[in-house]
Amino acid sequence: MTTKPTISNSLRLPFPLETALEQAIAADLAWQAGMTWGEPRPGHPEGQVQFHIRDVLENIDRYFGDSTDRARLRLIALIHDTFKYQGIYTPQDAPKCSHGYAARQFAERYIHDKDVLEVIELHDEAYKAYRLLSQYGDHEAAERRAGELIIRLGQCIDLFMHFCLCDNQTGDKSTDYYEWFQALRAETRCECRWMDCD
Repeated sequence: MTTKPTISNSLRLPFPLETALEQAIAADLAWQAGMTWGEPRPGHPEGQVQFHIRDVLENIDRYFGDSTDRARLRLIALIHDTFKYQGIYTPQDAPKCSHGYAARQFAERYIHDKDVLEVIELHDEAYKAYRLLSQYGDHEAAERRAGELIIRLGQCIDLFMHFCLCDNQTGDKSTDYYEWFQALRAETRCECRWMDCD
């Protein structure tokens, strides 16, 4: 059963909130400020963050509606892009300047699940690694960055991949980065089995 949002009357969300934790997050003015940020642009023709979140939540139900991770995926979706309005963009997009890092800092007020926090912070890192290949043709740097991400994610790699699938199937995003990263992840798994990695 879904509940009504307990947020300001000026913000009408295009998706329901389902838990007391979701309501608490949505009642936070910093979170609310991020909901109306965004104009239609490549990858996000829907414009405002709230409509992107709506689409990601629909994909979570489509792909993982019966999963035990559904509630965790919803939390990631609610926060992952909400702090784009605070993002500082640099050519290297240093992690501590990213909207993912800002989102994690916010999420830590409400969430203590380390895997959820990791995915919130790192949700764009596979895409950033792929850009080193697609925009700059640097295979080595792209694979190195992706490999470092796979190592850092560790046990939460499945949660990360599930969220990326739901996030990537929105707007007019290409599936290229997701498929590339998924293939690298599969290769890493095979190498670990061959080397008897833990």
